[in-house]
Amino acid sequence: MNKKENIFSRYWHAYGGFSALMTSYYFWISILISCLLYPFWSREGWWDDVLGIMPDLVGFSLGGFAMWIAIGDDSFRQLISGVNEDGTPSPYMEVNASFVHFILLQILSIILALFAKAFYFPMPKNLFAVEIVDIWFDYIVMLGYFISFTVFIYALLSALAATMSIYRAASWYDAFKGQGTKEKDKNDNNTIP
Repeated sequence: MNKKENIFSRYWHAYGGFSALMTSYYFWISILISCLLYPFWSREGWWDDVLGIMPDLVGFSLGGFAMWIAIGDDSFRQLISGVNEDGTPSPYMEVNASFVHFILLQILSIILALFAKAFYFPMPKNLFAVEIVDIWFDYIVMLGYFISFTVFIYALLSALAATMSIYRAASWYDAFKGQGTKEKDKNDNNTIP
């Protein structure tokens, strides 16, 4: 890790970068769900649901992130942390990046919903100049709504990704502790009474 590298660059590297985003099933499923939910986000007011759901989810996520940091003991955390020899992020940092990605998406979805709500205004339909510009304006607005809603859905699905990362880490810890128990039992059986 380059100490001068900015924190967002470190997160993005640990997450896997653009290739991880483009190969994420959660990302593509978010796009599909957004397409299917066109009747919902193509109308005014969809942003109220985002603004009602996401702040609570951000608080819950930060609590979950704190719990993840507390999983395991020092020897386990030492085993899964530290930069790999090939320069790739450690499993510990990959799980952290998954959680950070999840939280950043939630915050971004709140910001995008706030922009959608703040800049919503119906165009008057009885002006000639508005009729000419209106079709392009509608396309631009729909594209913005689609992107914003997709980020919201992706944030929700990232909850599943973060949960599975925690579960994976818990299974590592279980295997680690199980291995330690087997070694202890083996040593106990080899001692002479």
